[in-house]
Amino acid sequence: MNAKPDILIVGAGPVGLTSALLAHELGLEVRIIERRPSTQRAPAAHVINARTFEIWRQIGVDVDELRKHAQSPDRAGKVHWVTRLGEQVLGSLKYEQQEDDNLKFTPTPLRNLAQHHLEPLLVDELAKRNVHVEYSTTWLSQTQDEYSVTSAIANGDNQSIVQSTWLLACDGSSSAVRQSTEISMDGPDNLQKFAMFHFRADLSTLVGQHPGILYWICDPLSGGALVSHGGDNEWVYMQPVTETPTEPHSDEDCKRIINKVLAPNDIPLTMLRQSAWTMTSQLASDYLSGRVILAGDAAHRFPPTGGMGLNTGVADAHNVLWKIDHIKNGKDNTSSLHTYTQERRPVAERNAQASLENAFKMFEVFMALGVDADPNVSATNMEKALQSPESLMHLDAAINNQATHFDMFGLQIGYRYVMPHSTMTIPPLTDEVIRNYAPSHEPGSRLPHGWLQRDGHTISSLDLVPLGDYVVIAGPEFVSSDPCMKAGREFSDPTNWFVETLGLAAHQAVLVRPDQHIEKIL
Repeated sequence: MNAKPDILIVGAGPVGLTSALLAHELGLEVRIIERRPSTQRAPAAHVINARTFEIWRQIGVDVDELRKHAQSPDRAGKVHWVTRLGEQVLGSLKYEQQEDDNLKFTPTPLRNLAQHHLEPLLVDELAKRNVHVEYSTTWLSQTQDEYSVTSAIANGDNQSIVQSTWLLACDGSSSAVRQSTEISMDGPDNLQKFAMFHFRADLSTLVGQHPGILYWICDPLSGGALVSHGGDNEWVYMQPVTETPTEPHSDEDCKRIINKVLAPNDIPLTMLRQSAWTMTSQLASDYLSGRVILAGDAAHRFPPTGGMGLNTGVADAHNVLWKIDHIKNGKDNTSSLHTYTQERRPVAERNAQASLENAFKMFEVFMALGVDADPNVSATNMEKALQSPESLMHLDAAINNQATHFDMFGLQIGYRYVMPHSTMTIPPLTDEVIRNYAPSHEPGSRLPHGWLQRDGHTISSLDLVPLGDYVVIAGPEFVSSDPCMKAGREFSDPTNWFVETLGLAAHQAVLVRPDQHIEKIL
């Protein structure tokens, strides 16, 4: 094993695993350690948006194979508000833009793929590259000098020292690596506590004609949400609680809690695991401390209302790894890495804002049902509301007002960085900006997707961008003595993507960074 890797990655969740894949593909020496004994066992995150799949595609991950493990849009394409599962459906909304008509904007539309299914697939991708996660290995401490970071790590009783050029913290919201620095977290750290119950049960008879990914429970005597993690058989129930349980519930108590959100039934439940967590909305004050770099939940914590956490973390890795590669190879100096915080923190800030607004806006539905501090009063009020045509109109309006929460395509794929060559400012965060994506050649934007032809194969325009180098993508009339990818020469453009989608004239060109974001127009 390399005595001094370029990067020591702490944490082997999706962000750490993606970072390791990126590092390897860039030719960097990498070690990745994880304190858990194996991959994630509970579902945790499940929304994999289009941009994350695009990033994995560029790395060389078999994205088509990954997507086979995801839930199909016909099963996971709706979110429902119910009194209890199997009882009255109060309203439904479409869940994100998963359909094939989105292929005009991305080669890989959003899917739901639970983290405990995803992580082993990414670990296998690393193993194909002869990179192996060092599980049951705890990161302890770090010291830095001008050229390296020295970390103490432990596997059981065996402690050792790892010297690396960079230390990448992907070790989650309570990041030990971040805590070893002077980086602070800004924002509320206790918005709501939840108990999580992961269980297996065939709830198809209760789901009936309303398949979906998410069921909001409106019964005031139970509440919370049920999340489907694979057909009708694997589920998570998120129960809001005022205090974190001091001891785990017995299996029988867990089943009683779960059955409170289900219509009366005799369906057998198998408990898989339980845990507790606290919803927060926080951002690190900086993503860098010398040679220590933060990514993912170590740098930002969002409410889950929007599914942005994992995806924002993957894009963090995509932004920073190519910059490290350029520094190593003498193409940039070390100070250039400060663009990482400058570019990624504003994106996280907007994602946090949207997620937090989603969480607060959800209260409108319960207001329409007559929510009260006393659950019994709430139950009486809900019963009356469901008998009142006027109240049902207010309820329908409140549910429809949640549409942006479950349709965030513009935010997921349309984020852009403020670049030296940009003439535009980042627009305010409106429903229009969150929901709708407009292709743009503005510097800082992701290169718009379009279907092209190269060597007899259909490719995405994103496939023109190599992982480690800048590339010039040019119109058919662009004149330059420098190397470039030119329409009609290196690729054919049957739909006139360069002019119609990218929005440039045939004599122009665009310089694109290794992370597929536009640097400037030529």
